[in-house]
Amino acid sequence: MKISKIEISNYRSLKKVTIYPKNLLALIGRNNSGKSNVLKALQLFFDGGVKLVNEEVFYNHDTENPINITLTFEDLSEWEKDQFTPWLEGEKLIVGRKYFSSESDAYTVTTLAIKSVPDVEWLLEDNINGENIKRWWSQRNSLQINGCDFVEFVGGTKPNVGTWKEKAKEFIEEYKEAIPFSLKEIENPKGYPGVLKGALPEFIYVPAVRDISDEAKVSRNNPFGQLINSILEKISQEQKDIISKGIKELEKLLNRGSNDRIKEIREIEDKLNQLINEIIDCDIEIEMALPKLKEVFGGASLYANDGVRTKIEAKGHGLQRSMIFTILRAYAELSHIIKAGEQAEQRSTIFAIEEPELYLHPQLQRTLMGVFRDISNGRDQIIYSTQSNLLVSVSSFDEICIMRREKREGALQSVPTQLSIDDLIEDLKIRKGIQATEAGIREQYSHVFDDNINEGFFADKVVIVEGDSEKYSLPLYSKAVGYDLDRNNVSLVHADGKGQMDRLLRMFNGFRIPTFLWFDGDKNKDDKEIKKKTMELLELLGCKFESIEELTTLVNNNFAVLEDDYEKLLELEIENYQALLEDCKKEIGPSGKPLKHKYVATKLCSLVLEDGRSPHDILPSTILSIIEKIKELKYSGSILYKNK
Repeated sequence: MKISKIEISNYRSLKKVTIYPKNLLALIGRNNSGKSNVLKALQLFFDGGVKLVNEEVFYNHDTENPINITLTFEDLSEWEKDQFTPWLEGEKLIVGRKYFSSESDAYTVTTLAIKSVPDVEWLLEDNINGENIKRWWSQRNSLQINGCDFVEFVGGTKPNVGTWKEKAKEFIEEYKEAIPFSLKEIENPKGYPGVLKGALPEFIYVPAVRDISDEAKVSRNNPFGQLINSILEKISQEQKDIISKGIKELEKLLNRGSNDRIKEIREIEDKLNQLINEIIDCDIEIEMALPKLKEVFGGASLYANDGVRTKIEAKGHGLQRSMIFTILRAYAELSHIIKAGEQAEQRSTIFAIEEPELYLHPQLQRTLMGVFRDISNGRDQIIYSTQSNLLVSVSSFDEICIMRREKREGALQSVPTQLSIDDLIEDLKIRKGIQATEAGIREQYSHVFDDNINEGFFADKVVIVEGDSEKYSLPLYSKAVGYDLDRNNVSLVHADGKGQMDRLLRMFNGFRIPTFLWFDGDKNKDDKEIKKKTMELLELLGCKFESIEELTTLVNNNFAVLEDDYEKLLELEIENYQALLEDCKKEIGPSGKPLKHKYVATKLCSLVLEDGRSPHDILPSTILSIIEKIKELKYSGSILYKNK
């Protein structure tokens, strides 16, 4: 059982949000964008009580509007379907919780089963009682739906309450195609709370700051304690007897009652008795407290040997956090067994984790991402917030949800943005008449992204350039005119040619990230394919030319295209360009174009920053225009055909 839809309203910054998680869901966005609030809303839902509710958790502290958290579960096992049969909506289970504030400042929670019910009052089980039956039967000519006669179905005689309920169920089953249905909230349905507690997934919340000492001690309520206690439950009686016998043998050595007692203990005890009896007549006994079998297991500790053996609490934060994830993973894999009569079923686990990358170096982050994927490919699900580009995967872009804080309806609220596989499949079908598959779409997009390009998902704006020359030099020119790309949260990515730019643009645009393209027109090149790609990009950007011969350098609101290429632009707009290239050769020796262009940018920008020269007298005018457009860049709508 996994969550397929999350609906939250009036909780903290979440006025009204809907999120569609996959097996993995990465919540990304700036600080204070609402990522943690989604995880805390899930924690509140699975807690099921009101201990986590106060005025602060209501949106805008407005306690008159209830908090509503509704989860849709899919992929139910046969055992889970059996547990929830009366409340299933087809193959899904939809569960809601509403949290109310009363006049006495107390808080209450109502649990809801949400399912399709007949849109006819006399077929609703909760409405069927003696008084209603009398009223309905007095108007029995109206007990028909699309030609299906209920009176005829029950035999023409007025049924009692029990018979009416039974016949209503049979009537619904017989004529369900003719009966109108609607979704209805069923409050606190009979038997529901107990089933929810025992059959819904286990929920484990891991905040950004979590003390390993709490996780590594044996407690009835924490995962490590339950793992240790499960050992005691699983070992055979024979093994228990061996341990108990060992404790008894130890007791013979330490305490009275055996001739095997250690001589030194007896001698000290005798000396104490000798001395006390000189004062008062009594018997002193030294007794060593020995643990019971359960206490032996309860004293378990975790030690780690990474060259030095110490308790896990004494290790670095990276190892401690890795150990927390390890405990939770073992707990999910080994200990969730629910017994229902003779039937046993493994219970799924939903992990909600804040910033799992904390204290982990890049290689460990990539390893952890692999572990997350292994876990989520099984019965469990992971929902996490992250600031790391290593913990998102573009080939699985539908596992990403970008959270933003936006002003809507006069107030700030968190707004989620997701991009589905279906969006891109339909876009490709309309654009090129190609019926793509999910696997094909993932393959296309995974080839154009890497860990560095993934940074774009965390940016306020993205600038896509064709190659390394622009990537190395644009930040220098931009900083020289007072617009630092990093400080303004602008991500600069290179596409390694024009061939992949359209996919990069569609991806970032699909997530509503303002995106600027800068590419060469290559008007005077002989390669027809390169020219064709230029024309395709221009058409995608809404700038169509009849022929590439019409092309001149153009700087628009969301793109810049050069008539020829970057090198030709510098030759035209930098007065001493060739001299700078000669200086570069003398200072750093033979080098490729990207390094040469970085050298040129460095020298020109130093004249602005160190000598106080005007940027407009020194720097290439086209690049200055591009920087101005990047500064003003805003999201102007989707370019995907599905959304037009």
